[in-house]
Amino acid sequence: MPKTKLATIQLNSSDEIESNLEQCHHWIKQAYKEGAKLVALPENFAYMGRESDKIQNLGTIQKMAENFLRKVALEFQIYVLGGGYPSISPNPEKAYNRASIFSPEGKEVFQYNKIHLFDTNPGDGIQYKESRTVFPGSAIPNTIDIPEIGRVSSVICYDLRFPELFRKISEQNVQIIFVPSAFTELTGRAHWEILLRARAIENFVYIVAPGQTGTHKLSKSNSETSKDLRLPQASSLKKTYGHSMVISPWGEILSDAGTEIGCRIIEIDTDSIEIARKKIPALDHRFLK
Repeated sequence: MPKTKLATIQLNSSDEIESNLEQCHHWIKQAYKEGAKLVALPENFAYMGRESDKIQNLGTIQKMAENFLRKVALEFQIYVLGGGYPSISPNPEKAYNRASIFSPEGKEVFQYNKIHLFDTNPGDGIQYKESRTVFPGSAIPNTIDIPEIGRVSSVICYDLRFPELFRKISEQNVQIIFVPSAFTELTGRAHWEILLRARAIENFVYIVAPGQTGTHKLSKSNSETSKDLRLPQASSLKKTYGHSMVISPWGEILSDAGTEIGCRIIEIDTDSIEIARKKIPALDHRFLK
């Protein structure tokens, strides 16, 4: 298969949906001009704000996100990964965190609802409880074949810490696994690069990880919080790590976006996957299958 250009887009999303999507469009257009066949957006690309507002406006956010992904895929005749956006779930008080891929025909060809939810207290002064407003998915991500690109799949953010999920995906002969994320600044500094490289090496796949970056401020004043105290309010000082990366099947860092907003173009060669697997056939040597 010939070499193919992919793009990761790094954002600093807020609670202003239209502004977020305008920025996404700008960078997708830039990636298209540079020849990208697939553009990957990070988790929370359309909305990153108060959890109470997210649930209250769930249908609107989902519709705007999906309509946008469909529109830009058609406009630029490319594949677009929306790396995580709120979607209606079986629980009216919770949303799925969903990743979707739309084709140049404007059709959704991949969908995954995040399984592992970020319920942690990592030490940055914020206690995260994603499960308060997010309903967990239950299905292992499937894979899809994209012409000129390869067999791809996607997880979302905190899923990165669960190697068994990646192994299940790799059993589907996947070549590229996307890891759209909004990794916290503290945990990103500690673990982001190490985990991405480990997942690539363990499975001999490309890892493509677009992320959020910087301090995420809210457009509304702190006095405009929800009366529903069961829902946590997102901090106006929440910080994400950035450093959107592309990792080769050999564990090399092919692209690191640092902390700046923008798009990065990377050329990948899926033939290198088989070369790496022949050098070290660890997948064939597995005792537990």
